[in-house]
Amino acid sequence: MKLSSISIIFFFATLQALSVLQVNSQSTDSCNSNLNLDLPFDTSLLNCLPVWSRHDFILRYVRNLSNVWNFVLSAPDTNSFVAMGFSTTGQMVGSSAVVGWVSADGSGTVKQYFLGGQRPNLVVADQGNLTIVENSTSITSRSSRVYLAFQLNTSQPLSRVLYSVGQIRVIPSAPGFALAEHRDKVSTLLNYRT
Repeated sequence: MKLSSISIIFFFATLQALSVLQVNSQSTDSCNSNLNLDLPFDTSLLNCLPVWSRHDFILRYVRNLSNVWNFVLSAPDTNSFVAMGFSTTGQMVGSSAVVGWVSADGSGTVKQYFLGGQRPNLVVADQGNLTIVENSTSITSRSSRVYLAFQLNTSQPLSRVLYSVGQIRVIPSAPGFALAEHRDKVSTLLNYRT
């Protein structure tokens, strides 16, 4: 009888320790966190939404007075690309996306892609219908998260927003920067007024 009581106590103590470890290992970003990033635009007034709970994607955005929209997408750093696309239909085909990744040497790359189809040769780097403000893109890894930042010049971004995450430890490379098939994707509807 004493042995089973000790086993039960040990089991619950181990369970408690594991739950503490899990909480401490989770990402450090939330909508309550301040962004301490070196970005070419002000981040103090950004709206914030958890947009894809399955992969812990958090989107911050705001429109400034000159029809320039500031975006910061954060996600766990899995050594893969993260992407945010804008679509008229909610589908990948025909949309344009901002895609970013951090290389093993710590350097970040952000590119616009036109998603012309589901075959790799139809997903074209440095093409698309987004008017990205020059020198506004960046991606950085901090505290096990990546932060993809960019500005769009538009009166109103498309409300059907796509998010995707690439295969773990697979990032695009020169010369063509072809994207491998994503590990997961989601199509959402974003109300920019909230």
